[in-house]
Amino acid sequence: MSINAKSRNRNQLVWPVTGIVVTILAVKFAATNPFYTPHIALQTGIAAWFAALVLVIVLSAYRIGARVGVVMAGLFLAIPCFVTSPPLFRGLLMCIMCMPFSAAAALVLAPPIATVRARLAYLCSWCGTHQVSRRARSLDVASLLHLIVATAVLAIGMTAVIAVPDANFWLLLRWLAGGIMILAFAEMVTACFPLVATAFGVIVPPLMQSPYLSTSVGEFWTKRWNILASEKVFGPYCFAPLARRSVGLALFAGFALSAVGHALMVFIALGSWKISLIWGTFFLVQPLLIIAERWLAVRRWRPASARVWTLAALAITSPLFVEPMLRIVEESWGTQDSALPPTAVVLGFVFVFSCVVSLASLASYSAAIQYSPPNALDR
Repeated sequence: MSINAKSRNRNQLVWPVTGIVVTILAVKFAATNPFYTPHIALQTGIAAWFAALVLVIVLSAYRIGARVGVVMAGLFLAIPCFVTSPPLFRGLLMCIMCMPFSAAAALVLAPPIATVRARLAYLCSWCGTHQVSRRARSLDVASLLHLIVATAVLAIGMTAVIAVPDANFWLLLRWLAGGIMILAFAEMVTACFPLVATAFGVIVPPLMQSPYLSTSVGEFWTKRWNILASEKVFGPYCFAPLARRSVGLALFAGFALSAVGHALMVFIALGSWKISLIWGTFFLVQPLLIIAERWLAVRRWRPASARVWTLAALAITSPLFVEPMLRIVEESWGTQDSALPPTAVVLGFVFVFSCVVSLASLASYSAAIQYSPPNALDR
């Protein structure tokens, strides 16, 4: 990328930042207005998500449209805060609401892309960095078995959380079960993406890559957990620019940004700043673990030992992440005595999300033209 292109991208960052500010202001209104009560139905929130995604993709054909789209998507990010539904559903809605905003941010930072199909191809290839290709439709048996096992582990973890009290020494078992639930969820995403994509006859880039196999905390966050966010957001627009001055500063800045985003997500789900700050603190601790493992030269350890280090380091800090997550789930299932309903909700969410990505990839694919940056006028 040329110096002018880099400068243009830095200037365009003002628009995604404006979208985030709009979100924060809308959430602040909901949090501080004593006369406001949520009144939007969940179905309306889902319809708003779909409308935001369509509008972003359509508007981004033009310079002004792309800018309007990212600000509008930022406003839509706050919609879950106004939805009358259990915290789990508001949290999941918040997760998928990140899709239109992420798409809008990617398109405002990219060169102009003329057609809807080309814009879809750009987004589905993780901004042109991974190839989306066709393949024969088939049933990926290995991925199916992987998904079944991961879902069963998730259900077992939920069963343990339901069974144990949330006090005294039982908290250790509760947090362990919650951590297993999170890793099981990551495995469900790891397996479901190729399973659904293969059924549709397309190959899509992964979002998760079995995080429990990480041999370092750094690998966990950069190569296995939410690969899209790491490669296309935190890496190029946060870590890389600051790393020229200080790697430590870049690490802390990237995780601080993640902490703010996750804290906002928890607040939208639960309406509690205390729990939100606890979740955000988890991400502020991660740079310390990465610095520690570099000092210990963990990369030179044998893989088995390095995996033990990674899981142990994450487990020690996991209560900061696990407890808020469990609060979200428990306030949604109430006095639920079975893990099957919430497990079905999570499985359905993962499956639908995988279908959306696979169908968009299929719609964007062209046998004659794979995406390449267009030679059009700069935004």
